[in-house]
This record gives sequence, structure tokens and C-alpha cells, in this order.
Amino acid sequence: MSDKNPRDKAHESSEQSEPFEEIDFTSSPSVQKAFKKTRMKQTFKYVFIAFLTTVIVITAVIFGSQAILNNKINEHQQNSLKETVYGANVHSSETYYIHDMFSVTEETKYRKQLGDRYIIWDKKMKRIPLIGSIETVSQGSGMTGINRMDKEAKRTVRYNDFNNEREIEFYYPDVSYSPIPNELDIALGLDNDKLIEVAVSFKQPMTLEQLSKQLGYKNVNWLWVDTTSHSKKEEINKLKVASVKTKWGEDAFGFDVSGASPYTTETGQVFLSNMEDLSNSNSTIKKALNTIRENTKTSNGELLISGAVLTGTPEELERLKGLEFIRASVLGATIDKY
Repeated sequence: MSDKNPRDKAHESSEQSEPFEEIDFTSSPSVQKAFKKTRMKQTFKYVFIAFLTTVIVITAVIFGSQAILNNKINEHQQNSLKETVYGANVHSSETYYIHDMFSVTEETKYRKQLGDRYIIWDKKMKRIPLIGSIETVSQGSGMTGINRMDKEAKRTVRYNDFNNEREIEFYYPDVSYSPIPNELDIALGLDNDKLIEVAVSFKQPMTLEQLSKQLGYKNVNWLWVDTTSHSKKEEINKLKVASVKTKWGEDAFGFDVSGASPYTTETGQVFLSNMEDLSNSNSTIKKALNTIRENTKTSNGELLISGAVLTGTPEELERLKGLEFIRASVLGATIDKY
């Protein structure tokens, strides 16, 4: 028998029949404000992380690409040292670099010395990319040579497209030519207020000691070292076109000398030492050095000179007239002295 009275039972039944009301805390304005503040903090946090990551990535790309480009510039500069042993009477004077994110543009000026004056001879612009090989974008003297048949000279003459000056060339001692130019007479016939460049080729190669006694050193700017092998010259000798049988000044190996002081055997040793250093990173120089060594077997290892570049006024170059060891003479650039 139950202890509860009917009223208690009715109350208990009523409680069981009423539904449970769940309290919604999220709809509270204070809670919504807290959620909104939390979402905003997370958004700012994500934006900051994304911004910081982007800055780090961009910085890494910029510094990384510049480091790679600087390495490529250094390697290119090492290769450019070839110009210290290459190119008759031509010197690089100044170089500028324009940096972009993924490439560097290099602009270099070249000049020639005539007497105590200098003239701009060429300008080259090269693109050094982050990925890929270095390419020449433009060249003041033209990407290819301009050859013109000169009726008076009776030969093909090449002109520099940048300043329209004549370019020099050398004639091999052991290759036959017809005719052989003697343009020294033209040079000596010019007004004495002109500064003239003349390239002379010898009948036979000479050691520096022999050359210093016969040619001297006054007005001598540059000496040509023949780096063409005997087998290659045999092929050249069979060619019919005279203009392809010579060595163009821009392609010739040699070295600068001072017209104010004598050159000696030691001067040649410095040149060979430079060639040795550069041959480690330049296959063209390595091949040229091997030919030089082959050619010096006939001179007890002494460097042989096959030609020279002299500059000065007609009066200063008068002493070249009648020198028996000169086989050919070619007129190069000419400028006013004053």
C-alpha cells in the first residue's frame, strides 16, 4: 500500500509531464560579443602569419636570387679577364650593373689608346639571367663586322660600326698573300696633327729580346702573339679569299706594353703566367696557350712575337719606314691630336 497521498501523486505527475526548457547561452549579447572578438583576433592572427610568411618568402627570394646573380657576375668577371690577353690595343674602361630581381644588365665601355689620347671603341650590353646563359643584348660596333672592298687599298677593309674607324688586322708570317698591304706610307702622308694607329706584321716571329733591339719600344702599344697552329695555317693557306686569311685585331692574343719603357723577357713571362691562370677556367685560352707552347719549342721556350701595334703622329712613326723585318702594315684608327 502506498504512503503518498493523492495530492502528492498529482503534483509528481504534473512535473513529469512538463517539458525541460534548455537555456541558450550563445544568444546572449555578451557571449556574441566575446565570439566576435575571438574571431577577429584569429583573423588578425591569420593575416599577420600570412603577411609575415609572404615577407619572409619574398625576402628569401630576393636575397637568394641576388646571391646567385652575384656569383654569376663574379664568374663572368673572371672570364672577362680574358680581355687582358686578348684584343689588339683594346681595353675595357668602365662597367655598370643594373640589377633586377631575376637578372642583371651589364654595360661595358671599351677604348683604344692613340698616342696620349683615348677614344671610345665599343659598348657592349649583356644580360646575366638568374637561370640560363649570359647573352649579348647589344654591341656598339655591331654584332657582325662590316667589310668593304677598298679599291685604293686593294683589299677588304673592316670598319667599326660604332665610330666608323678602320679596324686593324695582322698577316701571318708563314701564309702567302697577294697583295700584301703597305699602308705605312699612307699613315706617314697624313697631317702631323693626326694621331694614327698602325698594325705591323713581321716576316718572322721574334723573341722579345730580338724585337726590343730591332723595333725598340717608343710608340709601341701592343704586341701580337700568334696562337694559330701550323696545321690550321696550312688550311688557311689554301683559302682563296684573302680577307679570311688574316688575323683580325679583335681576335688576336697579345699584351699591352708601354711606349715609355722597354719590354723584356720578363714581360713575356708575365703574359704567359696570366694565360696559365686564365686557362683553368677558359677553354679558348687553354687551347691558345697549348699552341704558344708548341710554337716556342723552336725558341728554347721564349715567347715569340709576330706583330705589333704602334700609335703616334706621322713624324713619330717615321722611324718604321724601311725596317726590313716588317712584312705588312695596316692603317687603323686616326683622330685629331688637338
